[in-house]
Amino acid sequence: MSAPPSARTASAPLTPARKARERDVPPQLVHDPHETRLRLLDAAEALFAEHGYKGVSLRTITGKAGVNLAAAHYHFRNKEGLYRAVFERRVGPMNTERDTLLAACVAAEAQTGALDVAAVLDAFIGPSLRVGALPGGETFRRLSGRAAADPSPEVRRVVYELYDPVAMRFVEVLTRACPHLTREDLFWRLACAYGAMMYVRADSGRLQRLLGDDLSMADSAAAMHHLIPMLTAGFALPSLSAPPAEKKKKAK
Repeated sequence: MSAPPSARTASAPLTPARKARERDVPPQLVHDPHETRLRLLDAAEALFAEHGYKGVSLRTITGKAGVNLAAAHYHFRNKEGLYRAVFERRVGPMNTERDTLLAACVAAEAQTGALDVAAVLDAFIGPSLRVGALPGGETFRRLSGRAAADPSPEVRRVVYELYDPVAMRFVEVLTRACPHLTREDLFWRLACAYGAMMYVRADSGRLQRLLGDDLSMADSAAAMHHLIPMLTAGFALPSLSAPPAEKKKKAK
């Protein structure tokens, strides 16, 4: 005699598909937790890059990822948490490389007695451009370019908290490498360095329109080949803000 349907249901394994049916979630929306997290990160990165932080809802992201809203809240709590995680998975390795290269610059200073400005610039700018060559890097290039101009407090909070520690280390080492420059000089020359780095990283296509599509900012090696010597020369220029008497004193 076979068991009644209720008994068979009670003894049946609680599979993901069954769990989904009990929660009224389509079975195709049920994934392994790790896969779910990756799907959310990939979908969010693409949508944030295209529409910006304010232009995308968490529900739109979960729809693109093919997961339910509860999964997004479970893994990231809210939209800002998801935005932060999108940046963390790219910026974390990038900043680790930056820290390693800056430490090498400081170690070389102990041997030579001087900091190499070109090496310091390379240590900070190089990793930020090379990230674009990694899988998914092109999307992150567009996202980071958009984030740089986004005034949203959520975006500012994420960007500053993730980028500031290594950026402050970079500025500290670069300041030591350029003792002839005032804070005002450093401010404007860093503005040029940041501007060049972020413009290349964003790759808006504007310069290709002016000079031709055969040139590309996606080539990080070519970008570094041209950027670093130009920026190094800029930091080597005499102070433009020091009083005249002080300029003469430093020139002696």
